[in-house]
Amino acid sequence: MERAGKSAVLSALARALAGIDALSRVCGYLAAVLVLGIAGLILAEIFCRTALNVSLSFAWEYAAYFFAVSIFLAAAFALRTGGYVRVMLLSQSVPPRLAYWLDVAATLAGTAIAGVLAWALTAFAAKSWMAGSTSATIDETPLVYPQAAMAFGAALLTLQLVARAVRLFLGEPPEDEDAKDEFSAG
Repeated sequence: MERAGKSAVLSALARALAGIDALSRVCGYLAAVLVLGIAGLILAEIFCRTALNVSLSFAWEYAAYFFAVSIFLAAAFALRTGGYVRVMLLSQSVPPRLAYWLDVAATLAGTAIAGVLAWALTAFAAKSWMAGSTSATIDETPLVYPQAAMAFGAALLTLQLVARAVRLFLGEPPEDEDAKDEFSAG
């Protein structure tokens, strides 16, 4: 009976981890679309200014929003695929067990930092929503939208860090090696 219960918990945990990974991947793809959107907006602005002698009032503003949101939406996917630069000098020069605990400590510290960031960004977006804050441009964009998207990305990064810690404690690889190979730049 105890073995079946443990198996059910591990199965549910595996599904939750897979769900976090899937959401991270979708947000990573969405971040890539936003980067393409930045390029499109800037190219449209350049074309309109040079060929039509007209400026798109929203182009630079929305490119900045897309940039900020894309960074936060891509963060969890980058973590899962090993996309962050890590200094391995210390972990490679200590015994494997100590390197494991350094990784756990760094993951837990990252989780705390990302959690505080997610909380602060959520509070910031909520404050903008309650105050009805808009951009100071002619478009008067409601600031809650880009701020809420950034908060969502930070919350997803926090979840992915929790998932990383769980994987470390279960003895599983914290990075997705298949995705690492698929999306690696090197």
